[in-house]
Amino acid sequence: MDAEAVQQILQDIEDKILNNVNLGFDPEVLSVLSNADAEENEIEVLKSKIAGEILARLFSVANSIYFGHLRRGNIDTFYKVVSRLGMDSARVLIIFLSFAALSKDREVLTICAKSTATSIVGGRILAEEFGLKENEARKVEIAGLFFEMGRVIFALYKSLHKEDYEKAGIGEDFIAEHQSYFGLKIVEKFNLPEFLKDIISTKYLTLEAELLSLAGIVMIANSTVDMSFRRFGNKLVIVSPMPDPEGKIVHTIGAVIEEIFKAVGLRGYIEIHKPPEPDQKSSKG
Repeated sequence: MDAEAVQQILQDIEDKILNNVNLGFDPEVLSVLSNADAEENEIEVLKSKIAGEILARLFSVANSIYFGHLRRGNIDTFYKVVSRLGMDSARVLIIFLSFAALSKDREVLTICAKSTATSIVGGRILAEEFGLKENEARKVEIAGLFFEMGRVIFALYKSLHKEDYEKAGIGEDFIAEHQSYFGLKIVEKFNLPEFLKDIISTKYLTLEAELLSLAGIVMIANSTVDMSFRRFGNKLVIVSPMPDPEGKIVHTIGAVIEEIFKAVGLRGYIEIHKPPEPDQKSSKG
């Protein structure tokens, strides 16, 4: 396929998916959330400018244990949602949830589930293992959601414009080669944080002087998630202790992961197994 044909396909997808769909929120929402000096009343009024399904998901995420080992009180205002998530995270999550809500197609939902898993594995598990600072962990978390955003766009094009998709002859190689194009377009269109561009466009495992780069951590998280989805039928399957009725175990990373999948409406894509009970006889011997 020559360069002109490729550009025509990309432009058609951009016109029909990025530029001609109702994402369920007023552009003013992102504008206000880009202003670090926005006042509480300016932020609170934005809840009337976001579709109900997306707003409900945002409240669910903010109220989940994902943002703290202990709950810090129930979130009951949009200003508190933004305060807990952070403005950058709130903007990225609004866009991610908006695109995810455009189609109930299985392929679209699966890619969104993989992105959610990449965000959690990278921004929570690997970030803690590598001892990342909170702001760096948040960057990994945000980038995890957007690392394969281009695949979401291709899947939406296939779902909403199937005839055009088939006529274009789009295959896996084409998607792999050009999916970052749409991720970068979304960052530019919605004026998202610049660091996303470097991470989205990364094709190799990148290192810094003595440690993995943030892009490298996102890539490892994405590869781990991809392996699980391929092996276990489009699910993130993990083994983790879980909170028990007796209260001996109160907080675990497994519970965190389960709750965030529930919050974004993707519970069917996570499967958690408890570790086997220790052999009592062996322990005594």
